[in-house]
Amino acid sequence: MLTAPIFVLSAIGSALAVSVPTSRDIGKLVTRDQDFTDTDLFNSCPGGPGSDKLERADRCTLVNIVNNPNVRKFEVLGDPQLNCGGGTDPVTVTLGGSTTITTSQTLDANIGVDVEGISIGGGASTTDSKATTVSQQVSYSIPPGRQAVYVAGTNQQSQTGNVQVNYGDRQDGHFIWFTNAKVTILTPIPSDVEFDVHESDCGTDPRDLSSYNGSS
Repeated sequence: MLTAPIFVLSAIGSALAVSVPTSRDIGKLVTRDQDFTDTDLFNSCPGGPGSDKLERADRCTLVNIVNNPNVRKFEVLGDPQLNCGGGTDPVTVTLGGSTTITTSQTLDANIGVDVEGISIGGGASTTDSKATTVSQQVSYSIPPGRQAVYVAGTNQQSQTGNVQVNYGDRQDGHFIWFTNAKVTILTPIPSDVEFDVHESDCGTDPRDLSSYNGSS
């Protein structure tokens, strides 16, 4: 007689489940009908809006983690300063300020879910700080017809994975479900920040950092 528990994957639609089967199920792929999707799973996570098909999950955790190359994201520090009054002399100003860089989450599928407000543990976001404050100022001479703003680029660890959703009570026969859709989490590295002055022509958006972060 087999006494050790055997885990069986159930795959229907856009969700996966883990269960411990009875002896007659051993060696079989268990399939079940379900009327909920990845959207319901994400919405049931802590911080989500909830689902009318599932109870609130106890926790959601990033699993099957793939470590991607780090990403450096630039943010504006303080207000832009302008030398756009038609004069011919440079203007010396103080640029900079502070901003808070937080962990960000994006979904790899268009299923109508905003995962930014959902609490997902696991990976670097669990062991590292989820937010860091960046603050610095600099004196800068702006040429005539130009504008400038100070920017900070924080290196961020990028990780992608599925989300394991744990429930206190069985949902369609299971305590644990997994999303098929994957989430990418960027976690700031507080010790790795680069600063720069972003200068641009008058009449353009001084906060446009597409030259740093790439066009969307």
